[in-house]
Amino acid sequence: MSNAAPPAAGGLAFKAREIEELADIWFFRPLGMVFALAARALGLSPTAVTLIGTAVGVAGGAMLAWPEWAVVGFAVIILHSILDSSDGQLARMTGRSTEFGRMMDGLGGYITHIAIYIGILVSAFARGASPDIVLIAVLAGLSNVVHAQMYDYHRTTYASIAIKGVPTVVAAGGARAGVVALYERMERRLAGRHPDVERAVAARLVDGAIGADDRARYRACFYWPVRGWNFLGDNTRFYAIGVCAWLGRVEWFLLFELTFMNAALVALWLWQWRADRRFLMAL
Repeated sequence: MSNAAPPAAGGLAFKAREIEELADIWFFRPLGMVFALAARALGLSPTAVTLIGTAVGVAGGAMLAWPEWAVVGFAVIILHSILDSSDGQLARMTGRSTEFGRMMDGLGGYITHIAIYIGILVSAFARGASPDIVLIAVLAGLSNVVHAQMYDYHRTTYASIAIKGVPTVVAAGGARAGVVALYERMERRLAGRHPDVERAVAARLVDGAIGADDRARYRACFYWPVRGWNFLGDNTRFYAIGVCAWLGRVEWFLLFELTFMNAALVALWLWQWRADRRFLMAL
């Protein structure tokens, strides 16, 4: 198992390679690096790439409104995912990673998802759907937000503790301000007992770092649950959009989000809760 790749020119930049999805390792990251190198050659900033990626995502979402363009829209959304990978790799490559950039990247993702839901609603209304579908879309969108928060929280925490050996901000007693702090507080309120795990690990620091034994124990306990949380990432829902577009019924994605994805959320949350309890009892 290895850490994230260093920000060297031409080297793929993984947040945490040992828990990355295979599609990211073999498809999105390599193609994202191609775009990142091109952006660097053109003198584009990571934020500029994020804005371009957001515009592409919005265009892909808009295409879902027309059944004859829905499959093309899916392909454009996949292009958005590639660009979403390239902005982070460009930031690491050029040493320009910032909290603002991370926030902009997240905001671009939310804007893309809003465009996708609007495109789906327009398509549904064109087929004569009742106004009730708006409520279904809102509930699906809220579910999407929760899934994204749990996906991000558990992957980020794992990368910090198991891979880098660095205590998380809350566990270490630090503080953030503004939107980032609000977002992280929302994540931890949804995360069950895992914030207790963070605090327990932080209480055992050795010279300000997490000891090798605690890192190994954390990895052994949470490696598979974290890989499970990958299922709630954007790749899964984008694949589902592609299938629904191919079938000519993009509105079916809303039911997929509300049923299948929420069932996965419950199963993963319970799996994580048991792993958290097992870890805390072993300390």
